[in-house]
Amino acid sequence: MTIIKSLRKRNLYRFDPFAYLLLEKFQLSPLVFGLLGILIGSSIYLITAWISNTLWLPKGQIGLLQDIFPWIWLLFINPVVLGYYLWSFQAIDAVISELEESDVLEIDESEIQAINQISFNAYKPKWRFFLALSSGIIFSFFVFGTRFKLQNSWTSSHPLPILIVSISTLCLVYLGSILVINLITNIWILHSILKRALAKKQFNVNPLHPDRCGGLRSLSDYAIKTAYLAAVLGLMVGFIEYQFITRGTGQNLWFVHLVVPLDILLSIVCFFGPLVAAHRGMKKAKEELLHDIARQFQADYGQIHASLTGDAEALKQGTEKIKNLRAFYSLTDKFPVWPFDVQTFRQFLLTVSAPLLPLVIGIIQKLIPILLKKWGINFS
Repeated sequence: MTIIKSLRKRNLYRFDPFAYLLLEKFQLSPLVFGLLGILIGSSIYLITAWISNTLWLPKGQIGLLQDIFPWIWLLFINPVVLGYYLWSFQAIDAVISELEESDVLEIDESEIQAINQISFNAYKPKWRFFLALSSGIIFSFFVFGTRFKLQNSWTSSHPLPILIVSISTLCLVYLGSILVINLITNIWILHSILKRALAKKQFNVNPLHPDRCGGLRSLSDYAIKTAYLAAVLGLMVGFIEYQFITRGTGQNLWFVHLVVPLDILLSIVCFFGPLVAAHRGMKKAKEELLHDIARQFQADYGQIHASLTGDAEALKQGTEKIKNLRAFYSLTDKFPVWPFDVQTFRQFLLTVSAPLLPLVIGIIQKLIPILLKKWGINFS
């Protein structure tokens, strides 16, 4: 039995009953689950609007087919959260397998049980389920209470849409909470594994690896995927902010705005969290190389200094070696200590700013009429 096959048999999704049902029983992929979310969610919303006669409403009210926000959630945000929910249970095995294949981690049979135990201990606690369920219930009650006050929205046009949206919020927040917990858990698992490898000197970084990440491209790819997720969640937060700013209740529920800095913090943690442990290993490997070169430089320099009155040819060769050691030290000092390249970091910066876009648009949209009125310009 190979190491990779052994790692895949952990099946961490078995600690979550819903994920186990989808992945093990129905064998759904994250992509298929996301697409099913679009189909099922759209059907439920359309049936709800049909029953409540809110598909299309007269002027002064907004029906489902007139309101863009429910469709943004159904077509873009929901499927991403659903797909990433399943992906988060499988991602850690893929990362560890790629690390083993890249020869960065020396994982032998004796380490398999330790890695398995680390993962099991992280995924099996019961509090994960109760925390996610509590979050879903709290948010669903919040949505149910605020929808009545939200102006020009389909969800405030009739009690039935409000009820359905509240139930949908409960399900989505539950899955999203499990997803966030999984991402944090995966970071802890990676830190534990890499810390263990460093302690046992089983962490081998190749600074000149073609992936420009020291052979740790798998960590970089995982980090940027989680940052993409944070960007989508950021857009969700931004659209919520946009609704509260442009449709009322934004001043009364001021604490909603705190979600924006929390989302930015989540983006930073999602991206840098998996990379910090590898950063320590890369930095330590680089420092050890520099120390070896420095010790050799000191030894050769002392030898040359002691033989200044000796043979000129030997002095010349020693001086040349000293110059080469200095050049080698400068080259080594340029080795990367973070497992990502400039392009990946630019992509991350774009994801961090995602929640700010709808927020800025909402603020501008709200300020323009005020400024025009102040300047005496009336377009009504």
